[in-house]
Amino acid sequence: MPRVTSPRAEATAATRAGLVEAATALFAERGFAETSIDDVAAVAGMTKGAVYHHFAGKAALFEAVFSARETEVHERLTRTLEDAPDLLTGARTALATFLEACSEPRYGRIVFRDGPLALGWERWRECERDYAYAFIARVLDGLAREGSLVRPPGTSYPTLVLGMLSSAGQLLGQAPPEQHPALREELLGFFDQVLSGMTRS
Repeated sequence: MPRVTSPRAEATAATRAGLVEAATALFAERGFAETSIDDVAAVAGMTKGAVYHHFAGKAALFEAVFSARETEVHERLTRTLEDAPDLLTGARTALATFLEACSEPRYGRIVFRDGPLALGWERWRECERDYAYAFIARVLDGLAREGSLVRPPGTSYPTLVLGMLSSAGQLLGQAPPEQHPALREELLGFFDQVLSGMTRS
């Protein structure tokens, strides 16, 4: 049954989405530190008061942007996994997709370069775990069920893999764009060795 929403609720959601999109563009281009609430309001074509009506401040707005970007990339990774002929191929393709996303300012700069600064290290790590841990655990558990892993995944495996992926994201998020192609190839080679060491393929 379709969900019924009021015109007011739709307008509120549209306003919030417009602010998040304006902030995304500015954070991706200028970074968190160089973007102000006034800037976001101007780009969104709204008043500063409208921004504060929806968000307590720049940090809260950044977290909404962060969440939107993580959700978007997570959906891309999930589609990649589901479209693959087998889980191992899907895992390798998802790795490439993730590294490509990290080269995009709307993800790499926002999530991995400015994320720890804007959210604080502990909150950033918590958010990363919320978005990525279940996906990583799902892949490892699936590979184990298929018999593709050399040994069953230990309870620390998802956390260790998450740490490696986060480090890769930070490398790409902080590197100049001209270095991204070579760095992605280097990181793909590294992760392929890791995956090859874990699997029977």
